[in-house]
Formats: sequence, C-alpha cells, structure tokens
Amino acid sequence: MSKIVVLNGSPRVKGCTAALVEEIVKGAGEQGAEVKLFNVNNMTIKGCQSCYACRPEGRCILQDDMQELYGEIAEAQGIVFATPVYMWQMTAQLKLVLDRLYPFLRSDHTSRLTPGKKVLLAATQARPDQAMFHQYFEYVSRLFSFLGFGTCEILIAGGTRKPEDVLEQAAIIAEARRLGGWLAIG
Repeated sequence: MSKIVVLNGSPRVKGCTAALVEEIVKGAGEQGAEVKLFNVNNMTIKGCQSCYACRPEGRCILQDDMQELYGEIAEAQGIVFATPVYMWQMTAQLKLVLDRLYPFLRSDHTSRLTPGKKVLLAATQARPDQAMFHQYFEYVSRLFSFLGFGTCEILIAGGTRKPEDVLEQAAIIAEARRLGGWLAIG
C-alpha cells in the first residue's frame, strides 16, 4: 500500500484548501493509499536557523513538530503541499516547512531522499485566473527537484473564496481526484 502525506498550509481548517485536499485524498483513497494529513497551522514549527548542524547526519537539531514530518516525508511515496495563495505565494506556515527540508540535502547538495517521490502542489486562490500565480508554483516545483523529489504536478483552483467555490468546479474536482490517484500509483 502506498503512503501519501498531505501538508495543508492553510490556517483555515475547513476552508477552500481543505475542500481541495479532501478531493485529492478521495482520489488517493480510491487507489488504496494510506493518507496522513497534517494541518501545518496547528503544528509548532520554527524557522531554519541556518546552523548547518543537519549537514553531517541529515537531522535538524530543532526539536519541534518538524521532527515527525521528516520521518513521514521520508517514508511517503507522494507528498501534497497544499496552500491558499497569500501575497502571491504560499502561506508562511507552509514556507516554514519548505525551509526546514534542508536536512534532506547532503553537503555536496545530493539528496538523501529515496528517488521517485511524487509531489503535488495544490493551491487555492480568490483570483479566477488560474494562471496568475502559476509561474510562482513552477519555481517552487524546481525547488522540489533540487531537493531530490521526483515528478511534481501543480493544481490551482481559482475563484475560491469559500469551500463551495471549489466544489462547484467539476473540472478541478476531477483533476484533484486524478492527481490523488496519480500520487498513489507506483
């Protein structure tokens, strides 16, 4: 059975991003995946201290909730990074997680991750133009490649101010479920 980790960076537990995540999870579940969901806003995650203590062993010395996420991400076949768009970017909550992925890199900048992990960047935004912030998410996908993750897909649901706005977009729902299944299939 494949394992999928979902990191929801929204401060709204029942908001638009959660509605999109739920559809992704349904798609993964249809393929028999085990899904573990983390609401990052409810976790204690400090910012990277740039101390480089993680370089020799691949372990961050900060003792916070990121310690659990390291193990979960390392074991997962697929990871969903979900966020609403705030100030043209991901939320600060999710950015903290990305900054703290540094221990997955060795000193020579090769990855400690098992090759082939799939990543889905899932975003919701109030602006209806789904292409508006796509360039930013393409940039973030290149970061995942640098860290040693495998294929990265991007899903953006535009025009979302309330969860119903997500659920009324049949094409987005279908794509969310397809991508959830994609994450689960080896």
